[in-house]
Amino acid sequence: MTKPTFPSLTLTQRAALLDVPDTGRVPVVIDSDTFNEIDDQYAIAWAMLNHERIDLQAVYAAPFTNSMFNDTHEAVKEAKVGMDLSYDEIFRVIDKVHVASKPAVFRGATAYLKDLATPERTPAVDDLIERAKNCEGTLQVIAIGAPTNIASALMIEPSLVEKIHVLWLGGHAFDWENTYEYNMLQDIAASRVLLDSGVALTLFPCMGVTNTLATSVPELEHYLLNTSEIGHYLGSESSKCPWIGFGNRKVVWDIAPVGYVLDASWYTSHIVPSPVLNDNFTWSFDHSRHPIRVIKYIERDHLFVDMFKKLIKG
Repeated sequence: MTKPTFPSLTLTQRAALLDVPDTGRVPVVIDSDTFNEIDDQYAIAWAMLNHERIDLQAVYAAPFTNSMFNDTHEAVKEAKVGMDLSYDEIFRVIDKVHVASKPAVFRGATAYLKDLATPERTPAVDDLIERAKNCEGTLQVIAIGAPTNIASALMIEPSLVEKIHVLWLGGHAFDWENTYEYNMLQDIAASRVLLDSGVALTLFPCMGVTNTLATSVPELEHYLLNTSEIGHYLGSESSKCPWIGFGNRKVVWDIAPVGYVLDASWYTSHIVPSPVLNDNFTWSFDHSRHPIRVIKYIERDHLFVDMFKKLIKG
């Protein structure tokens, strides 16, 4: 296919798409590399347990590769393997959350985006396109992995720019020494689609912002072990992360976009021109580019208090 041409939003249109309603039930989908680390599971479960606020309609399995697993699992060397593992893990999580309505689950990309002319059509991409088209308002797309599925959907159906708001955990803060961040570096081409397409985007930088969402294995075990089925599962799995050593913190990064949908007053943000992702993983800035929202600070305790309360009840 040829390189897509994306609609150009007016400032009024963009502001409306970026504005998560203060009240009511909000339509949401989550795109997640769920098996990669334990924090995606927290995000999905917490969203499901806030069903009075979040209408979690679907969860998409995102691709990932990871060489840092310990004895519990061998290294994931192919994006498709990571996606398949995430697909299975999503079901393990939602089966342990006891709510009346559960989200649909769809397989995503089997490879990272090669270039801007070859998106991969997958069940996740097809569902995102149809769900956004049929959504009465703005579909909130929470992206907590490599944004391959979302970028592919935008490239196949550029009119999605007029229907969705992407809340993406990716990159580092603009004043960090680089933006060499896991979700971004997994799929550089897809990351650039989010930044360059003009889609309504709220960016949650990792180092410098969401790294404040720190806890510890003892805290997670204290609050969650021997509680609900999902609470116990998350509390027991958290200690298996191979890079958490004695005295180390555990950052639950991926709850950040879920918390924003729940209550944006927990966050400080600003509107700035969308940055340019350079080949050397640094940011450049062009003030003529379209605006996005960037999170600058998070009131960490508001998120953890609500999340622990919900997970304990399950």
